[in-house]
Amino acid sequence: MGISHEYNHAYRRARQRGKYTKLKVAASAAAILVLSLGITAILETAEQENNAASEILPSGTVEGILAPLPMQPGEAGGQAGGQILNFGPVRQTAGAYTVKAYDSSVIRQPAVGQVDLSYFADAAFLGDSLTVGFTDYDINLSGALICGYIGAGPDTIVNRMTVNHMTRGDEVALDVLAAAQPKKLYILLGTNTLTSVGAEEKFLTYYGAMLDTLRETLGEDCIIYVQSIPPVRPEAVTDRPGLASDNLRAVNEQLALLADSKGCVYLDLWEALADGEGNLKEVCAAPDGVHLSAGNGYGAWVNYLRSHTLYAADNPWTAGSTYAQ
Repeated sequence: MGISHEYNHAYRRARQRGKYTKLKVAASAAAILVLSLGITAILETAEQENNAASEILPSGTVEGILAPLPMQPGEAGGQAGGQILNFGPVRQTAGAYTVKAYDSSVIRQPAVGQVDLSYFADAAFLGDSLTVGFTDYDINLSGALICGYIGAGPDTIVNRMTVNHMTRGDEVALDVLAAAQPKKLYILLGTNTLTSVGAEEKFLTYYGAMLDTLRETLGEDCIIYVQSIPPVRPEAVTDRPGLASDNLRAVNEQLALLADSKGCVYLDLWEALADGEGNLKEVCAAPDGVHLSAGNGYGAWVNYLRSHTLYAADNPWTAGSTYAQ
């Protein structure tokens, strides 16, 4: 009986231990199931949030990383939370901005202080009867080479025509310039060519070819100044309609662009010689209304050239000038 009693007691203890073990296993399984369901729920929530975020990403996002959102009224520091504004550059108002045309006002050489007359000692002047006036009136340009020829145009230079200089006689302008190799060349041509309406296109075509020829002849070190065609007096337009103010303005705009495209310096003589109506100032005009007066006309021209030179540190700036050394 004692053995049987001990056996029964041990048997009951074993059954209890078995039930306890099963309960532990069941509890562990339940815990694992709950944990698994929790993780799944977290991952699903995160995926939903990510999907939602990918749909409302504001501009300013780089590779999924949000840039700081702009401040909004009502939030701490003046912001309202939760609202996403369009982030990035402010949209410009249509028609609120204008772009300045690339014209003669941009291209023309500005005033940079006045050089001494010795600046022109190694320069040459190429032109028509307006340039002849430098020799005719004995204008002081420190010995500059004057290649002025009555009736000349850009075609005269390109076609290597023989021309007459008032002191040197017959010559080919390009040959004279090639021999002299000036460091600066001032060109003023067009008044003779543009007397009639319709000659503008041919003039500009020859002018471009002339600049190419001169650059090849004088090399890259020579500064080529292209001067605008000067205005004339209103009475001179009657027999020369091509020299009307509006027509000359239009040609000069094209001349400025041409000079710029060829690496030349454009000089707007109208700044010195034109009045408010775009006509040659009466005080600067010769009796024919086309040429310049010896005193005021050429004086205004030379003073303008002296104060509108391409800047260089070794230029002989006059005392008191903006860039005087």
